[in-house]
Amino acid sequence: MAKPQNIFWDVYGTLIAAVRGDLDSLVRREKELRAAFEKSIRTFDLRVEPATLHDLFLRCLASERHARNVPHPEVRIDEIWYALLQKFHPQSPVTANLAQEVALAFERAANPKTLMPGAFDVLVELKRRGHRQGIISNAQFYTPIELSALLRVESDCASCAYESIFDPARCVFSYQWGRAKPDLAIFHQALGDLNPADCVMIGDSLANDITPARELGLQTIHFGTDIQNLTELLTRL
Repeated sequence: MAKPQNIFWDVYGTLIAAVRGDLDSLVRREKELRAAFEKSIRTFDLRVEPATLHDLFLRCLASERHARNVPHPEVRIDEIWYALLQKFHPQSPVTANLAQEVALAFERAANPKTLMPGAFDVLVELKRRGHRQGIISNAQFYTPIELSALLRVESDCASCAYESIFDPARCVFSYQWGRAKPDLAIFHQALGDLNPADCVMIGDSLANDITPARELGLQTIHFGTDIQNLTELLTRL
């Protein structure tokens, strides 16, 4: 099979290592979440007890997913925080920007992240070779923000935003569409008019990345089985 010119990346577990996993695994880790809620309450002067905020956060998350009424729903975490702030931040009007500020601060406190070993060098080399790189990821508004920040650190500020490496037209983040992988809709959105046979999906999840990509005819590379280190990609692509 010919080497693909178009590369689609998963983010969490593939490009980014999250200390406490994805959102679903994080919400099951009560101790870590409680500490992050306590920090958010102190930082933003919220008028609520940590246990209450924790409980309402989980309830809102479940309710929003149910309301989507699709097989693989995705929520917007900033909208959940907006609703919570309306209850517990009476000092000033709640804005969308404030909700995103709180959501990002909470996420960074609850779930620190780093780039996977070798990720930056591999991304830069694949771009140098002329590959067109995109993203298909279960993600929130802060995903491109955090990815850009990690790339800046790794590159000593030579790469200022994720768009310096990835084609924004081929980047699909689940929060934008209300659907999460393995829903095929967001794969179709990323592919557009590309020939799937000329594309490869790289991800760490068989269920969310590899199986749906194969169903649509993309080539696939499973991080953890096909390769153990991202630098191995440079001899395969």
